[in-house]
Amino acid sequence: FLVASSPSLFISWVGLALNTLAFLPVLLSKKNKLTSESSIKYFLTQTLASVIIIEGGLTVLILQAKFSMTIILFGLAVKLGAAPFHSWLVTIAESLSWIPLFILLTVQKLNPLFMVWGFSQINSGFFYFVILSSLIVGSLVGLTQTSTRALITFSSISHVGWFLMGIAFSLEAGLLYFLIYSLILLAPVLLMESMNVSHINQLPLAQIKLQNQCLLFFSLLSLGGLPPFLGFLPKWVLL
Repeated sequence: FLVASSPSLFISWVGLALNTLAFLPVLLSKKNKLTSESSIKYFLTQTLASVIIIEGGLTVLILQAKFSMTIILFGLAVKLGAAPFHSWLVTIAESLSWIPLFILLTVQKLNPLFMVWGFSQINSGFFYFVILSSLIVGSLVGLTQTSTRALITFSSISHVGWFLMGIAFSLEAGLLYFLIYSLILLAPVLLMESMNVSHINQLPLAQIKLQNQCLLFFSLLSLGGLPPFLGFLPKWVLL
């Protein structure tokens, strides 16, 4: 609410910091060495991104406003896990259970998206570079993955490109895409959690009901944006 309602970069930055701190206990809900490592990685990456954002805000007086906004966009791209600043997201995703992963890929992206719309240089060359690299990296690198968590994460990186494309048109278009994406991501996440599937090669071996198999199949097609599924609608709206 701080980020969405504030016209001030500083108050929005405070909102981002609170959001980061609030998510750390969620990361640590599963007690093992991997989650401890991933929570430290998350904290350090988000802190670095926050420093870049506030630095962008402070340099407005010294440098050109356009350059300062590009610095802010750089920090926000790191926070979003957009390519080519996505490597932290993949390593953290591998160590999370499914529900925290869903929160990381949806709710945690909402604040940076609001700030991209409010404070950064939309329609700049760097902005379109982030969009294109997210679409390409998310699609192509995802092809080499066998882990279901990594696949969902690279799918999310690809969708971040679409979020930003929506934000370039209007806040409403970006939020429509975000809400529909959150909805269609929930189905495969809940199914994967109930089946306890961590790798693709487990799917043929898992004792899955035919009904769940069909649900998983259709929900993944929807996540890929194929018509006539819901996932195609926001892409159609943007195109």
